[in-house]
Amino acid sequence: MYKITCLLGLLLTSSLAFAQNQPAVPATARYLMLVRGIDTYESVNGHISLTVIQPDGTIRTEELQKFEANTVGKKAANASISRFAPDSTSSYTRRQRYAQNTVYQAEVKKLNELSAQGWQLVSTTQEGPTVRYLFRQGLVAGQ
Repeated sequence: MYKITCLLGLLLTSSLAFAQNQPAVPATARYLMLVRGIDTYESVNGHISLTVIQPDGTIRTEELQKFEANTVGKKAANASISRFAPDSTSSYTRRQRYAQNTVYQAEVKKLNELSAQGWQLVSTTQEGPTVRYLFRQGLVAGQ
């Protein structure tokens, strides 16, 4: 009787451990990727794009306007500074920073748009000037 009880206890423990190690089965989980790319090989400022890769494999690329520091108005660049210190930076540096921030502004708008559609950010990776955002929609069993 003692051997049977020990054997049943061992089987129960091992079956519980085996059940916990099983991977969660996706229950209608879908993934989407947003890629911000800056191609710097063509020019100094590069071409900027936001690409959305849908769960069905559809790819949509939105090319952003090529921003150069000399195209940004001095008033617009100065108006974006909250604590302006005279002679802190040059006008060109402020314009260049403003131009870069407009790219990030478009990126944040796209992130907010995807979030409003129910997509949840899972991970973010960066390789040089390219940033990849992985989103998930739907539930995964076991979470």
